[in-house]
Amino acid sequence: MSVETSEMYSTVQTPVVTPPPSEPVYIGRSSFVRDLHAKIDLIAQSQAPVLVTGDSGTGKEVVARLIHFRAFKQVKPFIAINAASLPKDVVDNELFGHEKEAFTGAVSKKAGCFELAHGGTLFLDEIAEMHPQSQAKLLRAIENKAFRRLGGRDEVAVDTRIIAATNRNVPQELQSGKFREDLYYRLSVIEIALVPLNERREDIDLLVDHFNKVLSRKYQRQPKLFLPETLEILRSFDWPGNVRELRNLVERTILTCSDITVHPHHLPSRISGYKTPSSILQIPVGTTLREAERMIIDQTLVSVCNNKSAAARILGLTRKTLHNKLARR
Repeated sequence: MSVETSEMYSTVQTPVVTPPPSEPVYIGRSSFVRDLHAKIDLIAQSQAPVLVTGDSGTGKEVVARLIHFRAFKQVKPFIAINAASLPKDVVDNELFGHEKEAFTGAVSKKAGCFELAHGGTLFLDEIAEMHPQSQAKLLRAIENKAFRRLGGRDEVAVDTRIIAATNRNVPQELQSGKFREDLYYRLSVIEIALVPLNERREDIDLLVDHFNKVLSRKYQRQPKLFLPETLEILRSFDWPGNVRELRNLVERTILTCSDITVHPHHLPSRISGYKTPSSILQIPVGTTLREAERMIIDQTLVSVCNNKSAAARILGLTRKTLHNKLARR
């Protein structure tokens, strides 16, 4: 093995054993979510491999952690590894580990993901993007429940449950040969297909409420009040980034909007269709001074996401004066 390869090994961080401290949550009241939880309860009673499919942001790792949590009533390791992020020359080392002096720079023995997950769960994300040669070695380890570390002679036996996930079109990946059929059939003893968020819109209100509470605690902010018309817009949006995109929206709202109430104009224009107001305000001839002042104040508030302190600075007013003007309407 070359020095370059050994240096590549040294840059890859060993996954950390992170048993979930509490049950992961997959939020929803839709029939899909109810059926999913019932299916997870049944799956948790076996040790069969599971393949979770679905678009990015649909919660594939959450489902994997939920299966793990319900399967083990005591603390067991949950090891997650992203197969797409590892170069071909590194995958074997990360999965199976190496013996001391197996290659230049291997100053001590290292346990791989399979070994770290012994007695628990190994989650292989983006499995269809793993190099075909590594897929073949993975298949052998799964079937034999044993493997050899790099540079080792003896096989290491493991009792590890495998849960894999992919956001790719599985039939296309199989047809192209990028995803080995034998590995697919071994992993898909049980298959869970997650639906995009726009196919379970009735869950959006619950998700917004959940993220609002969780993220407000995280940032030590007061939870926001999403108006009914704002929630209606969120329910009608297609959410190409799924639940992850919705979470990011709630997080951004908590951090950037000073108003406790979330109006439609607080949402990004691509979601609400709300157009950012022009920096030039046209006031028709014949408008009274009082009405012109109201228009200027309203337009300024909209431009700064209803931040009254910022609006007061732009208008050359004190915050108290601005509040008084708003109160006299």
